[in-house]
Amino acid sequence: MSPTDPSATFNLIEARWIPVLRTNGQFERVGIRMALMEAGSIRQIAASNPMDNVSLLRFLLAVLLWCRPGLDEAERRGLDGATRIPEGWLKKLVGQQPEPAFNLLGDGVRFYQDSSLKGKEPRPIADLLGEFPGADSVNHMRHVVHDGSYGFCPACCALGILRLSVWAPANRFYPASVNPSSAAYAVVEGKDLLTTMIVNLPHDATHSGEAPWLTDQPPDPQGAIACLAWRPRRLWLNVADGRGACANCGQPGVLVESLCNDGGWPTPKTEGRLKKFWELDPHLLIDGEPASLPGLGASAAVHASRFWRDAVRLSAGLKGRVVAVGPVVNKFVFQDAARVVFPRLRAQSRVEFSQKVNEKLRGVLRKATPNADRQHPQMHAAVTMLTPDAEARVFAVLQAPDPGADEGLLLLHNVYGPLVERVVSSTARGSPLRRREAVSRALAALDRVLRTAAARPAGQKKSAPNAAKPNRSRRKKGAAS
Repeated sequence: MSPTDPSATFNLIEARWIPVLRTNGQFERVGIRMALMEAGSIRQIAASNPMDNVSLLRFLLAVLLWCRPGLDEAERRGLDGATRIPEGWLKKLVGQQPEPAFNLLGDGVRFYQDSSLKGKEPRPIADLLGEFPGADSVNHMRHVVHDGSYGFCPACCALGILRLSVWAPANRFYPASVNPSSAAYAVVEGKDLLTTMIVNLPHDATHSGEAPWLTDQPPDPQGAIACLAWRPRRLWLNVADGRGACANCGQPGVLVESLCNDGGWPTPKTEGRLKKFWELDPHLLIDGEPASLPGLGASAAVHASRFWRDAVRLSAGLKGRVVAVGPVVNKFVFQDAARVVFPRLRAQSRVEFSQKVNEKLRGVLRKATPNADRQHPQMHAAVTMLTPDAEARVFAVLQAPDPGADEGLLLLHNVYGPLVERVVSSTARGSPLRRREAVSRALAALDRVLRTAAARPAGQKKSAPNAAKPNRSRRKKGAAS
């Protein structure tokens, strides 16, 4: 590469590497400056992996807070309805010489990289993107080797580095990302990128702290910028001698053929406890612990119902079109990623109502058999198979405008009634008459469950039989009066 070749440094402020969808429907790649200055004409970040959309949004929020430290509430309200971020706020991104800390390649300082690793034993660049079929992968039909015969373009490398800020798995050699690698996040998606950034800015970012791309040392204390763009890995990218097509996206140009990596910043803590820090993250889904997707070993019914219900419940305070994203992680391997969108899901009580009915389905089905005390594994298997379709229908029903109580019962009866009927019809024994009788009993039991759940306010549990009785336990012998 020639020293005058722009690709020799690949400065992320100017280089086109962030995949976006314009409001006119056009797809393109933009640099950091263009993404912020033209955020009003960009519909959304449009990476192929939903995890990258979250990590890129968090990174752009960190850059905005770095450009405009101490962004107050009045300035945020001033952006509401604007078409672009004021150019005066972005002076750090405008100039003849772009900030060298954003150079992904080159001989000088590099973005999120540590020069002390230069010359160390390299690893294949496939390590940077979990979905790429590297030689150590086991769940892929195609494998590549560690001989340096392929490489990634700088844009794909930048995406992989930023994904580590949000989702970096931990083992005895490497720390986790700013949150656990299996964590799930929820963000509000606005009509354009500018609106999306405004509604997802941290509420308390007055003291934003030092930018991670300007220091190799973990900031103490951690500010909003560092938490949005953490550095859990020390990296150094090794550039190939020639040019070629990126093995991940296919774009021609300079290729990075390998990387050197080591443990980076330890996972941040507040007063020695991780949990206190988790509550400070503006996008993390927390349920005592960070929420996560079920593993691949869980049943289809669990996969179809748990994550979207958890996401809806834990993001109840967010207004607008909510997007929840999370990965499936098995030790050090990312096996899947899920994205759930619920644009008009406002009735939290209806979500809890349908969850109660869903939990009681197996009890309803057992009541249709001669011996309700048995487990009836054939019914369990049938419900597991049919649950994904039923959950998709429930999710669609819950997005509709809020119905009245009776109409809500009818809607859920129309979802769960056919499921109950199909399961009982396929598992009940005896003559056709007995099968019809079993179906009738199950549908009647379902109707009782629906009406009981609807009559009880959300969150109210059935009171214990002796809850109102005073404590009449005897005093122990010798106790004081």
